[in-house]
Amino acid sequence: MADKERTTEDIMQDIAREEQQLSQTAEQIGERLKEKLDWRVYVRDSPYWALGVAGGLGYLAAKRIKTRRPPLERFLDSLTEEVHDSLNGLNAAAAKPGLFRVTLMAIVTKAATDWIKYATLPAKTAGSGRGHNI
Repeated sequence: MADKERTTEDIMQDIAREEQQLSQTAEQIGERLKEKLDWRVYVRDSPYWALGVAGGLGYLAAKRIKTRRPPLERFLDSLTEEVHDSLNGLNAAAAKPGLFRVTLMAIVTKAATDWIKYATLPAKTAGSGRGHNI
């Protein structure tokens, strides 16, 4: 019978009180959530762990980013492969006895290495008169 004697005014006050308590609880949960998600708290509490995590993330990011080599470097790599393959063919031919083949292989190897060395020099150094006339 006590419930029936409550007035609508009492019920409205109870609802307002419950609403205020729910609002306060939601604010407290929001504050705690902000604290838990704030990275500065973790850095302040565990600086070495934070430094390790930052270094690991930096390493992973660096692995994901692929640097593209300049065209000159790619060209020189392919040229070096071609010369290497050609010299391997000469090596196979020079494996047979013959002074002429061995001498020819030595001359070609020297010329190829000098040409590659000269081609890879920077423009300033290449024009400084090192005596390379190829």
